[in-house]
Amino acid sequence: RELARLAGSPLVSWLAQISSTCRTIPMAPIIAALCLSFVLPLPLDTARHARGATPAPALMEAAATTYRLNNYLLPAPLTPRNNMVLVKLRKSEEGETSRGLVLAASQRKIRDGEVAAAGPGLTHPESGQLLPTGVGAGDHVLCEEIVMEGEAIDYLGEKHRMLPDSRVVATLEGGVMSAATFKPSGERLLVRLPKAVEETASGIALAGLGDSGELPSQGEVVAVGPGQLNARGEHNPMPVAPGEFVVFGRYAGSELDFEDGFKYKVVFARECLAKW
Repeated sequence: RELARLAGSPLVSWLAQISSTCRTIPMAPIIAALCLSFVLPLPLDTARHARGATPAPALMEAAATTYRLNNYLLPAPLTPRNNMVLVKLRKSEEGETSRGLVLAASQRKIRDGEVAAAGPGLTHPESGQLLPTGVGAGDHVLCEEIVMEGEAIDYLGEKHRMLPDSRVVATLEGGVMSAATFKPSGERLLVRLPKAVEETASGIALAGLGDSGELPSQGEVVAVGPGQLNARGEHNPMPVAPGEFVVFGRYAGSELDFEDGFKYKVVFARECLAKW
């Protein structure tokens, strides 16, 4: 069809006149070569795009997805191993989150963020039972940042922290920052500290925040975790329950403030010295 279209072109007519003048020169190969040069000027893929063809969806998706770790391009998404958790940290001012949770100064720095990926868990060395990771992708969590444990990384252009699931303090139901949505991890407890001298239902007085500024080392248990995993992959029962009161060491736990008028501490059940 292309040869027929070019048959009436001025170039072919001019070549035909030359052919009639110089009959000793075979012009057919020359004309065929010139016609083919018009038909196939570009590679096939280039010609398709020149005519407005749309690239395949798979190619477009591959081109749009770029996995970058600390300025290194990765061929696939980052996948944590064992009980490691990749947390995308929330951008916030020092000591305060963008959603109302004030994180008090302590030896353990607590940050909040969203789980980007999590490993399957650890295998118990004796029983061979898989101890699954307690959180999954999409969970909003509070986590402890320990300088000597885990790793701060830049992933997909955002600040992340890779850390073991043992450093996940709690999950926040619905991503809401409040004592009601606070779900402690493992054997942790959320304890509400008394404001001033308070008296329990049984008539026991609780010392509140004194003139020294030191927080009290007792309070009411508001929420408890599911318990520590044992060798069978089951949660050990918690020794305390919400509504009970506990006493713990003065320097135990991490301080939290949900800006609801109360001070809170997150402590381990093993750090509680007594309860009532």
